This record gives sequence, structure tokens and C-alpha cells, in this order.
Amino acid sequence: MSVDGLLSQKLDLTEIAFEAAPHGYLLLDPDFTIVNVNRCYLDLTGSHRADLVGMNIFEAFPDNPEDPTADGVRNLRLSLETARETQQPHAMAIQRYDIPVRDGEPGDFEQRYWKPLNTPVIEGGAVVGLIHHVEDVTEQIVLQRDQAIRWRSAQKLHDLALWEYDHRTRTAFVSRPFAAMQGLADCEGTMSAEVCFEPILAEDRAAVEAAFAEAAQQPDHSAIAFVHRVVLPGGDQRWLSSHGELVRDHRSALPRFLLVSNDITETKRREVDLARAVEERDALIVQKEALLGEVNHRIKNSLQLVSSILNTDARRAEDREIRSRLMDAASRVNAVTSVHEMLYQSNEVSSVAFGPYLRDLCDTLAAGDAQAVQAELTCDPVEVRLSADKAIPLALMVNELVANAIKHGLNGSTGGRIAVSTSLEGEALILSVSDTGKGKAETATPGLGTRIIDGLVAQLGATMAAPPDPKGHTVTVRVPIEPT
Repeated sequence: MSVDGLLSQKLDLTEIAFEAAPHGYLLLDPDFTIVNVNRCYLDLTGSHRADLVGMNIFEAFPDNPEDPTADGVRNLRLSLETARETQQPHAMAIQRYDIPVRDGEPGDFEQRYWKPLNTPVIEGGAVVGLIHHVEDVTEQIVLQRDQAIRWRSAQKLHDLALWEYDHRTRTAFVSRPFAAMQGLADCEGTMSAEVCFEPILAEDRAAVEAAFAEAAQQPDHSAIAFVHRVVLPGGDQRWLSSHGELVRDHRSALPRFLLVSNDITETKRREVDLARAVEERDALIVQKEALLGEVNHRIKNSLQLVSSILNTDARRAEDREIRSRLMDAASRVNAVTSVHEMLYQSNEVSSVAFGPYLRDLCDTLAAGDAQAVQAELTCDPVEVRLSADKAIPLALMVNELVANAIKHGLNGSTGGRIAVSTSLEGEALILSVSDTGKGKAETATPGLGTRIIDGLVAQLGATMAAPPDPKGHTVTVRVPIEPT
């Protein structure tokens, strides 16, 4: 067979295959004029070849003039133009596109749903035609209506809404729940991005567009997520959260997005209310701390005045016993005053760094009664923060234990040593006060200092022991604490 014969046979076979294809096909020129149509397409549309070949596709299949929402011509034109300009196939979302009833009354249209795919025919780097492939999915849509009703009920129950977006043609296919959620008119179907995004708050719209533009460059099935605000017709604002995936109907098709959105307005309102409550709480805490600071300052001043009066009376007292008792009382007041002074001077108004405080207290005691009997007073505290209701009783306890060590342990002798230390054992603070004296006689009557110490031990829920010490006398107090 000659070459011409082979070519003729090949062309005949191509024409036969085109005609026998199980799906509907139109062959269009670059201006969208119908060049050829196969049998399946004629059957799907109820058309005759003579009705279509040589006509512009939009003249052959105009929008239904009785449907003011019809957008089939617009969306199909955008898809064909996209395939022609990008030289890439473009798959459209399911499109309602009513078709004329060829053998009916003039102006009669039949409702149909289609799944179109438009593929450019390229020769020599230029688009010489387009293949318009359609699947009639009307029956599927009808069969899915019951399921759709159930799905919409589920969406209402769970506050979810489905929609699709084609970034290239800037068209969106919205469900009725999404349209309501987005503040659009009560509708379901395809619309332009301008209409779909128009209710979005202006400052959020650019971010939404940027999210789609960035995600469109990613591989298939890449995730997309964003949050935006919409302004409803009445002026109220609503927060929506959207999640979806980038999909293609086949390997070389241009991408589109399948998304689900839910209304998170109440969650956002709760977040705002919570943030406001936290701010109010923080403001109250600041006010409370300022008030506590002022209270500590005034208490310190008042106690200093009391201590000054006691010291003045002690210096004037002629009786040694009275003078001693007044000076002991002034020492106790000073121990409490020091805690309030440290609370006032620090940023903390309810807790104190007990290590530095104990050092200051021991320095004060060392310069007082201890110096008078030439006793050496050392201090080895652990670093820990204690609440004021722990620090004040402990300060008084150290004051009394050191005073007892000077008066009874060293028994007025000179050159002795007194050691004050603290340590941590689990959730307990261990206070130890030891001296090189012999301690208080067992037969001695408990004095005021001893009774004060016993009361403080009970107040702190502590335990006190005086284990045998061959080098002198030691008192150990175990105080349960929760370090702050």
C-alpha cells in the first residue's frame, strides 16, 4: 500500500475512533468555533451535526434566558481561554449548564449538570484547536440529592460548609451552607472570586488570596488552611476557619482546591472575653500588689516606731529585769519589721528571699547582744523563697533561739560561738541553731522566749528537737514548706 494510502487509512481510523468514543467530544478551533462533534456528544445534547458544526459553541449552547443565575457561558469561556493561554488542560468543577431542547418549543431548555475538561491541541508550539470533553453527571446529581440533604443536615449540626475554588479562572463552586456562612445570597453553584470574596474583611482578603496563590504552586494534595473574617449584610462580623487540599482531576490538569469551612465566631469571642478577663485579672493583681506593698511599708513604719519606743523605755529603765524585757521585746519587733521592709523593697509583696533576709537578721543580732558578750555568730542559709506567713514566724524563732543561746547556752560567758543554718530536705526547711555552751538547765522554768518558740513551732506545723551535742547545745526545727 502506498504512503498516501497508509495516511488515508490512519486518518480514517482516527475519525472512526473519534466518532465511536464513549464520551462526548467537541473539536473547536482557537476561536471556539465547532469543527467536529462525535456521536456521543450529539446523543448527550439531543443535537444534530448540522446544528453544531461551523457555529461558535456559545451560540450553539447559550445560557438559559429564563435563569437569571445562569453562568455556564461565562465559566466555560474562562476555562477554554485558560487552556488556550496556558497550553495546559483545564478541568472545570461540576457545572450546571442547561441546554436547548432541539425538538421542543423555541426557548425550551433542559436542566443538565456537566463535568467538562478542556484540552489544547498544540502543533509547532501553537494552539491550533481545543478538545472539549464532557461527562453528563445529571443523573449522578439527582441520585445524590438525598445524600446531599443528609450532608447539609450534618453540616448544620457540625457547623461545616463545603466549597471549591479554581485559582486560575478565579471561580468558586459554593454549597448553600457556605454561601450562608460567607454572608452571600441564598444560592448554590459557581460564582466569580470577586463575588465569593466580596464579604471578606478588606484586611483579610489579601491574605486569603495570597494563601491560594502560594498553595497553587505546591504538589498535589498539599494542604491549605487560613482564617478570615466576613462582614454580614447587617454589619456583624463572623470568623471562619477553612481547611482543604489542592487536587487535580488528572495528572496534567490545572489545580483546584476542595475546602471545608466552619464558623469559629463563638470560639473567637470566648478568646476575646478570656483575654479581657486576663487583662482585668492582671490589673487587679497589680493593684493588689501595690496595696500590699503600701501595707507592708506602713506596717514597717509602725513597727519601727514601736521598736523605737521600746528601746527608749529600755534605756530609761533603772531595773535590770525590766530593761532586759523591753530590749527583748524591741528585738522581736525588729525581726518582724525586717520581713516587712524586705517585702516592701522587693518586687514580691507576698514572698521573701529567706536566705538574704536571714543573713541580715543574723548581722543585726551579731551587732547586738552577741557582740555584748563577745560571741561569734555565723550564718549559713539555703537560698529559698518563702511566703510571708512562713518567713515572719521563722524570723521570730531565730531571734528567740539566738537570744536563748546567748542567755542560757553561753550563760553570759564570753568568747562563745553561735551557728545558724538552714537546709532543704524534700518539702521541708531544716533550721538549726547551735552554740558552744551547755544549754539551759533541765530543771529551769520555761520562760517567755521558750513559750514563744513553742507557739511558733505549733503555728508553722513544725517539729522541734534538741539532739545530744558533745560540743555544746543544738536545736533543730523541721518546717513543712512549699517554696515559692
